[in-house]
Amino acid sequence: MWKSIVEQNVYTSPTPEGGRESSPNATDGCSPEDFPKTERRCWRSHMEKPPQLGHGILEVSWVEGRSAITRAQAVNPLKLLTPRRRGAAAWVYTSTFGGGLVAGDEIDLEVKIGPQATCVINTQSFTKVYKNPENLRCGQRLRATVSNDALLVLAPDPVTCFAGATYNQQQRFDVHPDGALVVVDWLTSGRRARDECWAFSKYCSHLDVYLGQEHVLADRLLLDSVDGPLEAPYRMGRFHCLAVVVLVGERLGEERQRLLEQVSGQPVKRESQIIEAASPIRHGAVFRIMGMATEQVAQHLREKLRLLDKFLGDTPWARKW
Repeated sequence: MWKSIVEQNVYTSPTPEGGRESSPNATDGCSPEDFPKTERRCWRSHMEKPPQLGHGILEVSWVEGRSAITRAQAVNPLKLLTPRRRGAAAWVYTSTFGGGLVAGDEIDLEVKIGPQATCVINTQSFTKVYKNPENLRCGQRLRATVSNDALLVLAPDPVTCFAGATYNQQQRFDVHPDGALVVVDWLTSGRRARDECWAFSKYCSHLDVYLGQEHVLADRLLLDSVDGPLEAPYRMGRFHCLAVVVLVGERLGEERQRLLEQVSGQPVKRESQIIEAASPIRHGAVFRIMGMATEQVAQHLREKLRLLDKFLGDTPWARKW
């Protein structure tokens, strides 16, 4: 009930200045007093405090022989799209009003994958981050729990930061020792068609993976224009797309080892269009890819993640590109 109330009464859209424009019914904080008395009673009967803008909850369970979405809640500007597809996996697509994040937007998504369940989280399209002239907080936070015999595949489209944008991303995954995780985290240099190449102000990403009680991966990436031009030869240089792929869990052990051997056997060529490095971690592996074009990296990721077909009945981007 509260979801419909919030979405009907608080609607915001991106503005050219880099912020969001509220509807006539929207107010800061979105308190129960902003709604008619009948709706206030519904609000208070469902929760003690109003939901935070951009907050979402997703829960997937194993029900009658397949993975089912048992809870999906999202507050503007976040949207969770849950199409029903064939196969045993549950598929979820995240989106936002306006197709991106504007200054002041903060997305906070909590995910829980129950025992034996499988879930794929994707995005509707590239995550665009608009300019942020006031340097307001803008970013996304994801906290996911993967239970025993469960599999979570996070394979969004890349983040594309416009000129002057600021973006902060935090992702934490708590995986059961018998669970499995696949994460794809990637970004582009910006709107190359508009001559925007690494023209954003700041990009910061934190990626943490816990397997049981063990912290198996702490990955950090900071691209800050304060430290010098991002397109400098010894920074991003000629490359326009950067991707990180993480595989964790014994369930993926055979596929992970095969990919590690494949990458280690590849020679590094001068002026190569794509450069890839692989690092084994406890019960997992990390692959880092840099490419001169987003399409090249996308094709490389598609080929690398074909191994997921036997777990999902499809590949993450099969029906998109």
